[in-house]
Amino acid sequence: MKNKILKLVKYLLMFFYSLSTLFILISIFRLNVLKNSYFTLLSVFLVGICFILNYRLIKSKRSIAKKIIIIIIILLSIINIVGIKYTQNTIKFIDNVTKIKYEKQTYSVIVLNSNYKEISDLNDKKIGFLSTNINYDKTTKKLDKKIDFKDNKYEDIGSLIAGIYNNEVDAIVIDEAYLDIIEDNHINFYNESKVIYTFSINVKTKDIVKKVDINKDPFIIYISGSDSRTGVETTARSDVNIVAVVNPKENKILLISIPRDYYVQLHGTTGTKDKLTHAGVYGIEKSITTIEDLLDIDINYYTKVSFNTVINVVDVIDGIDVYSDTEFKNTGLNRTACSYVVGMNHLNGQCALAFARERHIYTTGDRHRGQNQQAVITAIVDKLSHNPKYLVKYKDILEAIDGSFVTDLTYDEITSLAKYQLSELKEWKVESISLDGTGSMESTYSMGNIKLYVMLPDESTIETAKTKINEYLNK
Repeated sequence: MKNKILKLVKYLLMFFYSLSTLFILISIFRLNVLKNSYFTLLSVFLVGICFILNYRLIKSKRSIAKKIIIIIIILLSIINIVGIKYTQNTIKFIDNVTKIKYEKQTYSVIVLNSNYKEISDLNDKKIGFLSTNINYDKTTKKLDKKIDFKDNKYEDIGSLIAGIYNNEVDAIVIDEAYLDIIEDNHINFYNESKVIYTFSINVKTKDIVKKVDINKDPFIIYISGSDSRTGVETTARSDVNIVAVVNPKENKILLISIPRDYYVQLHGTTGTKDKLTHAGVYGIEKSITTIEDLLDIDINYYTKVSFNTVINVVDVIDGIDVYSDTEFKNTGLNRTACSYVVGMNHLNGQCALAFARERHIYTTGDRHRGQNQQAVITAIVDKLSHNPKYLVKYKDILEAIDGSFVTDLTYDEITSLAKYQLSELKEWKVESISLDGTGSMESTYSMGNIKLYVMLPDESTIETAKTKINEYLNK
């Protein structure tokens, strides 16, 4: 009986080891990060080892040899399981960041009158909406399922806010992405108003990808840093706007930072210009097409990250060290008190993000913030590149990014680019430039006649950027 049990255990062990070897091969193949020749050699090696150990386990008659082989099989099985876990986490992550095909818009129904407690109190009342909302019909239909109402249309946020203060309407419906814009210009609005109902609609994103062979041909990626606190799929102001021109043959990357307050003509609009950051409120497509108009380029792909990306990654890698040329204090997103001294500062996720967002204490404002953002990105890359211990935290890093990062690069394109990098092992040379301008107070497309701080573009810096882009695309 004992021999039968031992024999059963032996065959189960062989089966489990063979199965784990098969799964690790499938996972590696699914990741598509190895050249075909490398994958073939790896497959032959792993299958060969599996076959030899299983064969020796069956044929060996010496108990010591069997014990050694069993120990080796158990160890290799554990290695396979760990490998499967890592590869499956990577596959899941890439699937998640490439499969979001919609943007979410969350709307608030806001009132000033304290007698209104819930949405039903607005039945047969006048409600104000933005006529410039391209999803106006979806918004009114969603609310129409709850109450009957009379709608008043306003052309901009300023007029909409004025409408409720002047008692033209009993309530207003506004995309939550606008709330920060309102707060910046109506300090008491939050104290004087209240939200009595919220609802969301999903808007399918358009396929605006302009595909190229990313291993051979130069391409352009738009990197958007979302102002959203509720998820990267939610429309929000784009606080970070970077155009990355990638030349894979030359292993060169050109980064062009565009100030968030850049005064530009939003694509598809006429008349009054707006801040570039406001384009994100209308969706990622509006930001992309507006920048294409500004720089006279075709953007091939985009990547969108939220604030949580920076916070989570920095915390997972135990903080970062960045240099500050100014001593100051500010507050992180969760009211975390952050202090910075002149020199190197060790920062957690909250304070690293607060450092990257700060602009008010600098005389050059948004220009200096762009430098801080580059410093934070560089510090993260340096720490991950030069400290092997964070390979152990690979799973935690993926989980930290998951849910706060999306791209319209496909699964195959991401893994193909990774395979190219692994096969070439070349160091990328990065060049950074910024668009510049002068501060001014101007009316904007989003806020109407209310004057906001904007940056009037310096055309010479735009022309310099265009020249640089052409150099990278034509090498």
